[in-house]
Amino acid sequence: MMIRTRATRPGLLAGCLAAAALLGACAPLSPSATSGAASATATAPLDAARLAQVRQALAENDGWAAAQGGTWGGADARPEHVYTVRDRAGLLRALSLAGQAPAGTPKIVQVAALIDLMVGPDGRPLGEADFRDPAFSWDAYLQAYDPARWGREKPTGALEEARQRSAARQAAVTMVAVPSNTTLIGVTADAGLRHGGLLLDKSENVIIRHLRFEDAHDLFPAWDPKDGPDGEWNSEYDTVSLRGAQQVWVDHCSFSDGQRPDAAEPVWLGRRVQRHDGLLDITLGSSYVTVSWNHFRAHDKTSLVGGSDSLKSDDGKLKVSFHHNWWDGVGQRTPRVRYGEVHHYNNLHTVPADARYVYSIGVGVGSRIVSQANVFETPASVPTTQLVRLWKGETFTDADSLHNGAPVDLHAALQAANPQARLSREVGWQPWLNAGLQPAAGVAAAVRAGAGAGR
Repeated sequence: MMIRTRATRPGLLAGCLAAAALLGACAPLSPSATSGAASATATAPLDAARLAQVRQALAENDGWAAAQGGTWGGADARPEHVYTVRDRAGLLRALSLAGQAPAGTPKIVQVAALIDLMVGPDGRPLGEADFRDPAFSWDAYLQAYDPARWGREKPTGALEEARQRSAARQAAVTMVAVPSNTTLIGVTADAGLRHGGLLLDKSENVIIRHLRFEDAHDLFPAWDPKDGPDGEWNSEYDTVSLRGAQQVWVDHCSFSDGQRPDAAEPVWLGRRVQRHDGLLDITLGSSYVTVSWNHFRAHDKTSLVGGSDSLKSDDGKLKVSFHHNWWDGVGQRTPRVRYGEVHHYNNLHTVPADARYVYSIGVGVGSRIVSQANVFETPASVPTTQLVRLWKGETFTDADSLHNGAPVDLHAALQAANPQARLSREVGWQPWLNAGLQPAAGVAAAVRAGAGAGR
């Protein structure tokens, strides 16, 4: 990985350009940037505030992504590498620079619609029948792998292989790879992606802002009879997935399951089918990430930092800052952390009375979480000891947080819930990149007013 410094960072096109000049940079595209369906074209002029954000870099003290010289995405993009997209074809064309330049060339991709990723090259909506392998059927699968007949071993054989081929076909269409040195930003009120997600696989220096992410729907979830006492269905796709990514800023986005919540899915093999995985997962040694001012809504397993207890190579990586995010009616993993040095501050966690709530912050193996001035609003039936869950972690610290308006010490609550554990408050590091840590008393109002796409 390239170690960035402010001295080696490229100039931002004469100071990121004035707003008037940005109007010109946002509109014209080279002839090679436009598709026949005008899916990568100019958009109507933006308001001045949004224009200023198109080439905006992360502030110098705004979380872990500000380390090592910072994160600026495609802020240096040449005018011919600024694209406006309205459909999947245009998005893919823009991210690949229409094949006219190396993938890592700085680029800005402005999203000007809610783009459906589960469509064919002609824009036709796709469904299960379009991806299903000829050797696969759900009726046969459920009959073959019924625990009463198959037992408690994981599915193997021709039907499981056919399911995997079906899933791979879906992933090839609905999961979009984001290359290094990219800014991907919504520029209209409805801007976003649905029925799929973004994959940052070893990408560096990426900014994702002002986008709505909805319904990364897995048509071919996997059955695991060893997951829990009764088995579970497990889905594959995250709306945004970081795998070995570095220097990433995810800001002012909205995440949800859209109109197809898992609660409405049928029960197969005795367990409710799961169609959605994480909303934002940060795994496989990803590091120097800032997640700010996002709205995560009505989901279960929301955000994972570190994907496996056994992946000890993650130790010393997974440096992530979460601040001013709204975790709204989500069940768990806000976030769940393994190994990472995570600064979790000024976040709002709200639990409606009808939410299927498990816990908020997960303290996993090797995790070193610093929690500061977070706010939790829950029904009275949710005790403080439920807010943080221990997953083999040994250290955790919290200060100045509030639960239903009252000061709370989350470390003490975690220790009380796990009297057999010996938990340390010493996490071995101190946050030094925080963009104006504010008192918890003002967090709820600030986050409700400012978190999410377009805010």
